[in-house]
Amino acid sequence: MISKINSANFTHWKSQLRAHMRFKGLDLNLLAALDVLLECRSTTETARRLNLSQPTISSALGRLRDYFGDDLLVNVGREMVPTPLAEELGPAIAELLNIARFRIVHAEAFDPRTSRRKFRVLASDYLFDVLLANALARAAQVAPHITFEIGNIGPQGTRSFERGDIDLMITVPKFMLAGYPSEELFADCDVVVCWSGGRYAQGVDEAAFAQAEFAMALFGEARRTALSDMHFAEAGLALNAAVHVPSFSALPGAVCGTDRLAVMHRRHALFFQRLYPLVVHPLPVPGAHISEMAQWHPLRRKDAGLSWLLELLRGEVANIQEG
Repeated sequence: MISKINSANFTHWKSQLRAHMRFKGLDLNLLAALDVLLECRSTTETARRLNLSQPTISSALGRLRDYFGDDLLVNVGREMVPTPLAEELGPAIAELLNIARFRIVHAEAFDPRTSRRKFRVLASDYLFDVLLANALARAAQVAPHITFEIGNIGPQGTRSFERGDIDLMITVPKFMLAGYPSEELFADCDVVVCWSGGRYAQGVDEAAFAQAEFAMALFGEARRTALSDMHFAEAGLALNAAVHVPSFSALPGAVCGTDRLAVMHRRHALFFQRLYPLVVHPLPVPGAHISEMAQWHPLRRKDAGLSWLLELLRGEVANIQEG
C-alpha cells in the first residue's frame, strides 16, 4: 500500500534516486517511459499507453540500460521481468512522477472546454451501462477534447491504482482499498430475472429460488465471484450454477430461452429489460446491499480535473435516481 505522500517521503525517495543515478546526462522524460514499462512489462503495451511507436520505446529502454548500466527488464519466456535494480527504483520513480503530475501540473486550473486530458477509470460493466455511458456522452458535449480509458478492476488495475496511475476506481465497500479517500455515488438492490417465456415468468418464491438453475458471473483470471453471489454463499444458500459468464452484461443472454434465473442489480436488470424479453422479480430472500463507492489516490486531492469528473458523475447519478 502506498503511504500518504509528505515532504519527508519526497526527500527519502529523492535521496534514493540520487544514490543510483546522476541526473546530469539523463533525459528525465525517460523516467516516465520506465515507469510505464515497469507496470506493463511490455514495450508494445507501453508504446500504446504512451501513444508512441514500439521502436521509440525500445530505443528509450536501450538508453535507460546504458545510463544505469543494468538491463532493467529482461525477457523471461513471453514476459519482461524487472531486475533487482529496477524493482528498487520503481517506487521512487512512480512517486516522483506522481508528485510532479498531481502537485504541480494538475493542481492548476482545469478547463474542461479546452483540456486534452485522458482520464483512466476502473469500473464494472454494470457501472458502465447504468452510469458511465451517460457520463461519457455528457462529457463529449461539455469537454470535447477529453478522452477516457475505462478498465476492469482486477489485480493489474488495483496495482495501477495504488501507484497513482488511475484517476478513479468505482467499486463496492467489500472490495475497496483501505486508506484511500472515497465517497458514495449511489446505492442499488438485487432482483431476480428470468425469460418472459419461461416457467418463472409469473414469479419466483423462496422454494423455487433455492431449487432453480442459475446463470452467474465470474470475473477475470482469478474467477472472482460477484458480491451478490458471495452474499448468498455467506448466508448458507448455495445457488445451483448451470452457466458461468464473464460479465454482468452476459447474464440476460444466458437466461433467455431457458428456465434459468440470474440475480442482477435492479438498475442493470431494468436496463436490459429494454433489450431482452426479461421479467424482473423481487428477490424472495434477503439480498446484498449494493453501495457504489468512488475512490481516488491521496495525491489527487487537489486535482481540479478529478473534482470536475466527480461532479460530472454526481450529475448523472441524480439523473438515474430520478429515472
